[in-house]
Amino acid sequence: MMRLMLRIQVIIIMVFFSTPSFSSDTILWRESENSLIKIQNNNIDGKKLKNGDIAESELTENLTSQPVEIDEKDILKFLSSIKIIKNKSTTEPLFTEKQQNNLAKYLSIGLKKAKPHQDILFSLAKEKRTLGGLKKQTYFIAGRAFFNEGLLNLIIGEHNRVANSAYEMAYDPTNQGLVEYDFNYGERVVSKFPFNEKLAFTLSSVTMKSTRTDWVTVNVAELHKTPVSPDIVKEALKPNEEPLIKRFKTLEKLRKEGLITEEEYEQKRKALLSNL
Repeated sequence: MMRLMLRIQVIIIMVFFSTPSFSSDTILWRESENSLIKIQNNNIDGKKLKNGDIAESELTENLTSQPVEIDEKDILKFLSSIKIIKNKSTTEPLFTEKQQNNLAKYLSIGLKKAKPHQDILFSLAKEKRTLGGLKKQTYFIAGRAFFNEGLLNLIIGEHNRVANSAYEMAYDPTNQGLVEYDFNYGERVVSKFPFNEKLAFTLSSVTMKSTRTDWVTVNVAELHKTPVSPDIVKEALKPNEEPLIKRFKTLEKLRKEGLITEEEYEQKRKALLSNL
């Protein structure tokens, strides 16, 4: 028993000292230890020029034109326009609908607060079902965003990084969500291991930064003039529909388990239908 207690204490100490501190960051949104959006000083302060990776002017405080106000709907249009090319005829969104909505909301908030030397960093989780829906797997996307001279910049660091269940079990056996991943949030200087998926954009104002495969920019003035797609509005409303769907499922479960009568089921079902 004493050996077990000693082992648990050692694990707790290792987690405490190996986990980076966020005390100097401004957390805008946090769903879990590894799914968050925050403001942080950018990673070029004091870096030396190497092989022309970054222009000297980019080492100054004037690198970003922040704080700035950008409408959440405009950011949502930008994020939803970015697609990953799977093959000649197929693309898929870079961000899930939930990720788009969260990132659009908190980028808009963060850009109003960020100073010229700060970036907005994000690491967002999504879940996929595998093995015919029997197994649930978590994946992450991470990157950074900032605004400069009329352009909203997005650098992608990681995409579809698989959560390491064995690592989490070893350092967090009680499943308290204490383990943080060391994410690659993308680099303003050229990264050794950049995101290199091929991207396509549904808006003409969205482009890829020259010589980079991980850096996307959008002209915010042009973006603001673009009408909001009905599909974007539809997707934005989905989170409000989910609770109603869950209530239908709960009602069906109560009926199957005999916890409510058939008459009560029909009454509640009609009430839910009236909310559609």
